[in-house]
Amino acid sequence: MPRVSVRGSGSGGPDPTPILLAAKRNADQVQAILSAYGIRDVDLADRNLDAMAGDPLQRNRLAEILPMLLEAISRTADPDQALNHWERLFGSVSRASLLDYLRTWPRMLDLLCAIFGNSDALAFTLIRDPMLVYWLAEEDVLSGATTRKELERALRESIGHLTAKETKLDALRRFRRREMLRIGVRDLLKLATVPETTASLSDLACVLIHTAYEIIDADLRQQYGVPMHQAKTKRWVETGFTVIGMGKLGGHELNYSSDVDLIYLYEAHGGETRALKGGRAPAPPGVGISNEEYFEILARELTRVLSEPTREGHIFRVDLRLRAEGSIGQLARSLDEYQRYYAVRGQVWERLALLKAAPVAGSQAVGQAFLKMVKPFILGAGGKVAHDQALAIVQDVRA
Repeated sequence: MPRVSVRGSGSGGPDPTPILLAAKRNADQVQAILSAYGIRDVDLADRNLDAMAGDPLQRNRLAEILPMLLEAISRTADPDQALNHWERLFGSVSRASLLDYLRTWPRMLDLLCAIFGNSDALAFTLIRDPMLVYWLAEEDVLSGATTRKELERALRESIGHLTAKETKLDALRRFRRREMLRIGVRDLLKLATVPETTASLSDLACVLIHTAYEIIDADLRQQYGVPMHQAKTKRWVETGFTVIGMGKLGGHELNYSSDVDLIYLYEAHGGETRALKGGRAPAPPGVGISNEEYFEILARELTRVLSEPTREGHIFRVDLRLRAEGSIGQLARSLDEYQRYYAVRGQVWERLALLKAAPVAGSQAVGQAFLKMVKPFILGAGGKVAHDQALAIVQDVRA
């Protein structure tokens, strides 16, 4: 685990152990000790420490680490809040095990103080899932950024043994919580630059959205069959689906509070779902639903899964207003429908929005076909955005 560094410095305060061990405590002494470590609400801090102490044996063990703990939280932005979070953590785990662990790994004591005194969001993640405290100490968890391929592999390992759809989705949400913790702690400790942090958040979003799509699509295929359409050769082929990231996600610059701006589209208009015989040849038509229905169900379910709060939290807030027709109409449309929309009804501001479009989930081939299709709309008939067009875009956005 990397050495912890947080802003500020402690000069070494008075011995705090009498707060826990003195037979008779003096209120003025408690006030003086805790105030020296930056505590403002002394009464609450005193109650927190008493709640953390437990039985006499554990009280002695807490007293051993109390000087280091108070010194560490005194260097944080909010020592009072740090101690509040410590009390919550002690209430969510085995007190004896945690005390033994912190006595053995003093660097973890520093790290947790840095988190608890500087980030409520990261603190509540650890309080909700205390086993992540031990995960943070594992080798390489904080030492470097996790690549997209590493995220994909780790997520496959997390859900590969699961079979039920909702169980997989809950595992997906837990994975998101864990990785957001990793990214946030690396950011807090300045182990990652701002561009590295936004890239990590964007990679995580892409992996989560793609995996959620795969889980939902597999479930829908069991219900309705495989979406297929007739190619130019008249052969029935599988119909691809893609999720286009827009805005900060498409630009690979997501931040912690960003919504994900998405567009859903599929390969070809027409077609229907069909069961496959032996996994190869399509069964006779008439047993499924139209592709339009299938992909609309898929889009709605994917949006729900990504954005709905659950006992395991949510994945991302989804914004679909950059799709054709904005906030009205279908969620998913075919490539042909999007081509007609941009040719006839495309707005100036949509050219600017599409500059950051990027496939983030589903079929990369369909995603690239979409980018190729919208390029003439973005650049205009002359192959580049003219000066008056660029000015109109800026004015439209400002309005």
